[in-house]
Amino acid sequence: MSESPPPRPLASDQSPAQRLRRMRAFATGLLAAMAAVFIASTYWWPRYAWLGAVRAFAEAALVGGLADWFAVAALFRRPLGLPIPHTAIVPSRKDEIGRALARFIRDHFLIREAIERQLERADLAARLGQWLDDDEAAARVSGDFATALDWLLRAGDGEALRASFTASLRAAPVELPVDAIVATLIDVLTASGHEQILVDQLVELGRAELDRHRVEIRVRIHERSPWWLPQFVDQEIYDQLVRELERILDDVASDPAHPARTEFKKRLVSLQQSLADDPAFAAKAREMTATLLDHPAVADYGRELWTRVQAWLHEALANPSSGLRHGLEREVRRIGTALKSDPTTAATLDAWLKQVLLYLVDNYRDPLSEIVSETIERWDAAETASRVELNIGSDLQFIRLNGTLVGGCVGLLLYFGSELFA
Repeated sequence: MSESPPPRPLASDQSPAQRLRRMRAFATGLLAAMAAVFIASTYWWPRYAWLGAVRAFAEAALVGGLADWFAVAALFRRPLGLPIPHTAIVPSRKDEIGRALARFIRDHFLIREAIERQLERADLAARLGQWLDDDEAAARVSGDFATALDWLLRAGDGEALRASFTASLRAAPVELPVDAIVATLIDVLTASGHEQILVDQLVELGRAELDRHRVEIRVRIHERSPWWLPQFVDQEIYDQLVRELERILDDVASDPAHPARTEFKKRLVSLQQSLADDPAFAAKAREMTATLLDHPAVADYGRELWTRVQAWLHEALANPSSGLRHGLEREVRRIGTALKSDPTTAATLDAWLKQVLLYLVDNYRDPLSEIVSETIERWDAAETASRVELNIGSDLQFIRLNGTLVGGCVGLLLYFGSELFA
């Protein structure tokens, strides 16, 4: 079974250049057909009188078609290359056309009344929320934002950004109220009973230190004992001392209500109360923090940290699968969902957007309209004519078609009128 030919594309499926070529060829073909009919009817007219009407139709159609061809061609170029006045109107008057179009847009579109009428019917926030809540739109917005942020990081002064980052790291600890933070931390420990865990850790630390320094303790006892004291007495003192220390640590570890635990909590509460309003402690903490931050090793670490952060940001912003990009996309979707589900927020944003647009129209209508004229002025004259013809030339060919057909009909009417009153 033979394969059927592909369907012919519709006019709407064709490019502007294809439509222009097709319509121009059709109009020119009709004009050529009228010329052929005129020549043939003129030749055979003496033999067949009825060909007079055909000849009159073809003659008038030929004149009308040529006149409209000249009119359409004169818009974009000089017909037949002849320097006829008032031809090649678009390329020769490009700048005047651009300024006239800019004034028309300014006076009829960029006015408060026209914009307000459009805004009254437009729910900008709802449309924005609907658009942002779409996966594809959210990915596009987050991608564009990531691209812009990455460009800013690369285009900006890296040394200045690094210095600002380092200064922020330095300023943050200095500005922290260390005394209040420590007081709050102690208050949390004592209020939740976590100080008991701290006591347990201190007991374990005491046991470890006692085991680690047994030999040192024995040597110290021997060195400080009188020379005449027998060594077995030194050993007995050492054994008693170590056993007593171990017993105390065991008692503290095994008894949740041990007096040492209670005393430790009291000391913490007392320290918390004194630190809350102790300017001396706060000043000392700031001094120690500043000394630490001024250390060369800390400065080197800050530079290295910024380099790593910058490299991570570049990589994360450029990678669509990174956690940062996914986070940006989620936030965009969240904004869209909020605008759809929260009427109050949507109404507030909608009013704000409308006020911004009206403000721009009221204060920048002239610069906005000048964009049109300035853009057209930058275009090449021939390129401008080609662009305009490409977009409206196919419709202008209907002028040629209508001129050919209407001219022929007028010629036919004139022929019959002359015959009627002859």
